[in-house]
Amino acid sequence: VFTWILIQNKILTADNLQLRNWPHQDHCVLCNGPLETALHLCLLCPLAIEVWRLVLGWEHFDVDLIRPQVQPSSIRAWWEEGAANIPRQRRRHFNGVVIYTMWNIWKERNRRIFQNLVMDVRQVASKTKEDIDLCSRVFNNLT
Repeated sequence: VFTWILIQNKILTADNLQLRNWPHQDHCVLCNGPLETALHLCLLCPLAIEVWRLVLGWEHFDVDLIRPQVQPSSIRAWWEEGAANIPRQRRRHFNGVVIYTMWNIWKERNRRIFQNLVMDVRQVASKTKEDIDLCSRVFNNLT
């Protein structure tokens, strides 16, 4: 559900809260940068880029996936382009990495807003890796 909401740009980032006239931060809470959008939060924020760099490296994917030649127009466009460059037998794993990375970036955003707690890049990436490893163990035991 989270992923569908995210790629449909329905997630309640600051830009979508602003459209509803709901209270929101006027900047990205992860980098203190521009107004938070789903695209910025998940792919363009400097913190997110560093989390991606670590996670993609640990999972043996090309870390340049997070640095496309042209800024992506949407998360969906970035994801589809990235998946197209992944060998077929690794796409399922890649999709899991994408989901867990974005989910953990979202959780860090919420941790900072609602709990006033902060994790650094390595901690967020490590939490992501833990989720990926747990999921892999579960699914490998099912087959």
